[in-house]
Amino acid sequence: GKWGFINTDGTEVINCQYDNITFFSNGMAPVSKNDNWGVINTEGTEVVKCLYDDTSDLSDGLIMVEKNEKCGFFNTKGKEVIKFQYDDASDFSEGLAAVEKDGKWGFINKKGKEVIKFRYDNASDFSEGLAAVEKDGKWGFINKKGKEVIKFRYDNASDFSEGLAAVEKDGKW
Repeated sequence: GKWGFINTDGTEVINCQYDNITFFSNGMAPVSKNDNWGVINTEGTEVVKCLYDDTSDLSDGLIMVEKNEKCGFFNTKGKEVIKFQYDDASDFSEGLAAVEKDGKWGFINKKGKEVIKFRYDNASDFSEGLAAVEKDGKWGFINKKGKEVIKFRYDNASDFSEGLAAVEKDGKW
């Protein structure tokens, strides 16, 4: 009932000791023991100890960690670099992370500084320089300076990929 990791030769390199695991991404993998999550590196070292309610994959050099319904961020050395203060958070992408505080979403940089004000009802990650954000029930897109570049007129929106983003309007995608 426990999980571990083997290499391509079939040699067990990380003992089967985890209740749940995810895949490695950028040399790190979220793992859980006794209903607590942490993050290990490819050598099996717990970079973030298994003490938390949830963790994310390593993204843009930082790991989102949740404890007691608050989110913060750790670096690859297991040091807390952005305090547990957000109600929800996405991964860092293109140097920014969407975070929720007091029911509104905004964006912070990797130093934890607010760079786009908390004024959105929902937000996605930056992709290709734009982020889908929701305001008053409609989705639009902003740039990294917080400027609206695609009007709020969609019922839903996805991230950009190869210059295109899927959007929903009037029940059609």
